[in-house]
Amino acid sequence: RRIGFIGDQPRIHTAGERLRGYRTAMAEAGLAVDESWVSLGSTAPDRVRFAATAMLDGPRPVTALFAGNNRVTVTAVRVLAERPRPVALVGFDDFELADLVSPAITVVAQDAARLGRTAATMLFRRLDGAGIPPQREEIPTRLVPRGSGELPPPADG
Repeated sequence: RRIGFIGDQPRIHTAGERLRGYRTAMAEAGLAVDESWVSLGSTAPDRVRFAATAMLDGPRPVTALFAGNNRVTVTAVRVLAERPRPVALVGFDDFELADLVSPAITVVAQDAARLGRTAATMLFRRLDGAGIPPQREEIPTRLVPRGSGELPPPADG
């Protein structure tokens, strides 16, 4: 019920969209969002570690984390590995070895090949002088449950 969100720079469109999705999902689940559970900024490990630690050690610590991209997820895995109590984790973007850590990391995966093909098609149309205005294309994602996001909160959490 206390789910933290750590994302990328707020000026990046996809980072803002992922934050919006987090807020929408929390609202639809009837869960409040404490602003101390939201952190946007650099994906540098030191910044992410600081944000995760603050959320996990705060007066109302989070019982789960949602990482806004794979760089954030990798740092979150390292932070959580140092903790005595399990904390649920779901990452956005799959990454190599996500299935080999314990528990394996649950992710929201993108179809990278489709994303690349779509971007290339749009670019080549523009380069060919197709005077089309900028357009937005949304590529569906899929949840890949592997265990980390399915951890129950602690009995006292």
